[in-house]
Amino acid sequence: MIKVVLIGVVAIFAVLLLKIGKPEFALAVSLAACVLILLFAGGTLAKVIADLKHLFQYVALPEGYLKILFKILGVSYLAEFGSALCKDAGQSAISGQIELAGKLVILAISMPVVTSLFETISGMTW
Repeated sequence: MIKVVLIGVVAIFAVLLLKIGKPEFALAVSLAACVLILLFAGGTLAKVIADLKHLFQYVALPEGYLKILFKILGVSYLAEFGSALCKDAGQSAISGQIELAGKLVILAISMPVVTSLFETISGMTW
């Protein structure tokens, strides 16, 4: 985690210095820092995925639900990443549209689970 924080702090100072003299490079440095941090976080993500697969072995849920969960996580992280980059570039309107699109895609991906839930509820007798 220390490496991630150091990359972030160094990137912030570099971006602040570049905004004064070469603002066109500031976004590139910010993007490079984000990619480096994402690469460092990849090992942690692999462990989380393995742990989730292990947990799903104890629950009697269809295998497809795990895939849906991973897709939702992926879309949420990508939307957050893209939105943050747009905000850094001063494009809050585009950032908002990325967030909205991410939410809609997550809703679409989760529909099989929602449908299954409603089918289960409607099949219950009270």
